[in-house]
Amino acid sequence: MIRKMNKILIAIGSNHEAERRMDEVRVLLQGFFSDIVFSPSMQTKDINMEGPDYINMVAVFHTSLSYQQVNSLLKKLQSMCGNSEEARSRHEVAMDLDILAFNDRLYHLNDWQRPYIKQLVNTILADFDNT
Repeated sequence: MIRKMNKILIAIGSNHEAERRMDEVRVLLQGFFSDIVFSPSMQTKDINMEGPDYINMVAVFHTSLSYQQVNSLLKKLQSMCGNSEEARSRHEVAMDLDILAFNDRLYHLNDWQRPYIKQLVNTILADFDNT
């Protein structure tokens, strides 16, 4: 049986040991999704101005996993990268992974309005649209 390949766009961000965490999550994601394409990274201010600057990027890939399966995997990867509610309460985000698009359906609509998300998505838009 041939399984449908879903096209996924995710947002990736960290503000705690961010460069190391971004390198770590790239390797982890490549282990699960061989065709993953990453945008360049970008440093941004905390949108609530309560914590350190973030490093952000987006990525696009294909998978036969469902939305729920991908979302569950991303939450596990966040934990593997050191993310915890306790640290978040101190405004330390080791890793944040959010699904922005699953096939043609958009998620985290507020994120889509952020200039850095628009800019990062535009850097890999051709890959996202043509894959």
